[in-house]
Amino acid sequence: MKKNLCFFGALALILSSCSSDENGTDAVLPKTVSYKYSDSPGDNDFSTITYDGNKILSASYTASDKEVYTYTGDFITKIEDFAQEGNISSKNEITYEDGKVKIDVLTEIAPTVTYISKRVYTYNTNGTISFVNYSVDPTTKEETKKSDGVLTYINGNLIKKIETFDSYSYTKTYQYDAKNNPFKNVLGFNLLIDHETSASLNNVTKLTTLYKYGEDITTNIFNSVYQYNEKGYPTKQTQTDSSQDDEITEYTY
Repeated sequence: MKKNLCFFGALALILSSCSSDENGTDAVLPKTVSYKYSDSPGDNDFSTITYDGNKILSASYTASDKEVYTYTGDFITKIEDFAQEGNISSKNEITYEDGKVKIDVLTEIAPTVTYISKRVYTYNTNGTISFVNYSVDPTTKEETKKSDGVLTYINGNLIKKIETFDSYSYTKTYQYDAKNNPFKNVLGFNLLIDHETSASLNNVTKLTTLYKYGEDITTNIFNSVYQYNEKGYPTKQTQTDSSQDDEITEYTY
């Protein structure tokens, strides 16, 4: 997803009791999102989001690229990313089983090659979600395992993600505030477990990533500070990494 509009994440069994506060046209929904990067201002961008009630239809960006969402009933089943030229550059196709995401297939389309990756989820009795990632040959459809991992949620928020590859692994841990996530009321977002934290209930204040390559371990830390409106939704997020570079995201509703 472009600009982390969907920072991929939520557990349906947990969130079934943590659904949107508001519905339809009365819901608090982000209408515009501004992105500013201190280390690469040329990447600054601005998106305008359109809805049908509380169903997200599209997010259009300054550079003329666009995300388009497709629903089947109340479930988001396709997310397409269109490039500046109007050609599709990627698409997520999502299938559900018993009201939860089971398979998410990402197709990335370049001028001369197509890449397909597939993620399959298993919902464990201890409340965690296991996943396996595959690469898929676009011609033969042969699947090759690339990684596997586990997602852990507490109170509707993704708090830990572990993923293991052949040569390395990483662990992400998340800390949250007690305020409303900007996308909390977007129908179907609470089921998108591939999209990490914009589907969570609250807002990430600290993200710690630990990478392990054999015996070598490195750590990256991102901290976020928020300003909120009177309803407890963020209007500004300032994220700072270990090099003190800022990423500022601003929302209007």
